[in-house]
Amino acid sequence: MRVLIFGATGFAGRYLARELTQLGHVVWGASRAISTDANAGHPVALEVAQLLRCDVADGAQVRDVLAASQADAVVMLSGVASPPEANRLPEQSFSVHVTGAVNVLGAVAARPRATRVLVVTSSEAYGSTGRAASPLVEEAALHPTSIYAASKAAADLAAEAFAVSRGCDVVRVRPFNHTGPGQRRDFVCPDFAGQVAAIAAGRRAPVLEVGNLDVCRDFSDVRDIVRGYVAALLRGKSGDVYNLCSGHGTSIRDILTALCQLADIEPEIRQDGSRQRPAEVPAYWGSAAKAARDLDWRPEIPWHRTLADLLAWCRAGEGIR
Repeated sequence: MRVLIFGATGFAGRYLARELTQLGHVVWGASRAISTDANAGHPVALEVAQLLRCDVADGAQVRDVLAASQADAVVMLSGVASPPEANRLPEQSFSVHVTGAVNVLGAVAARPRATRVLVVTSSEAYGSTGRAASPLVEEAALHPTSIYAASKAAADLAAEAFAVSRGCDVVRVRPFNHTGPGQRRDFVCPDFAGQVAAIAAGRRAPVLEVGNLDVCRDFSDVRDIVRGYVAALLRGKSGDVYNLCSGHGTSIRDILTALCQLADIEPEIRQDGSRQRPAEVPAYWGSAAKAARDLDWRPEIPWHRTLADLLAWCRAGEGIR
């Protein structure tokens, strides 16, 4: 199968391209930036037959890339990576997540050949529903509480509408928090791991800057999550949606403690108010029962190994073996 990944050069995109390639599929990539050093710090080499330049907010570019790749399946993974960044850039967030999804779905709907589309949204779309409904199931209401979450929810609804009104072969996934080597440092796990690695190496004072440690989220390994993307692409029911998650909550405090124990350090913990998000839901986690039943997907990588691999990657960035 020929698969076109929009957002192939990103954190999860590189893992997904590798996973599909190892399964024998021909993978094409599309990205706004196609320089050879794009995301050069990522530990996974970009494995695509060809990488094409494309801004998903430009419908003509989307159509051209789709025609060039002759894809049998498309993955919409382009996005403004982090919620704080999306909240700073609301127009860009909606342009990429919503207009981008509509452009991809519209281009696919106009094709004479059948093309499956996987649209990756986010568990953040559940928003305030998580205050009372955890574990969250796919039927839970979407009540986003941030710009990032609202734009992801809109993309999710657009994908469902294309499936219902245009007959598109669309599957949606809502991944919960995931991390691993290669993730940008403005996410909580690599941020903490980077600080811990620098402290352990003696290159930073033994003080960890943190936000709200009492927040609880559902964390998984990115390598498990991209296996879920592949399972949904290959086996997902057209028009349906699947949570991809561990099924239990982990506090930010527990993540910090585990990383410090792995590095054998006991730093001072200093809270920084600028690191806290407004209107943040204190705790939520998901149910992956539907993905287990329909896709035969379950997370396999132990969380301790995920953190150990992430810390090792950050230590390598500090020049430590």
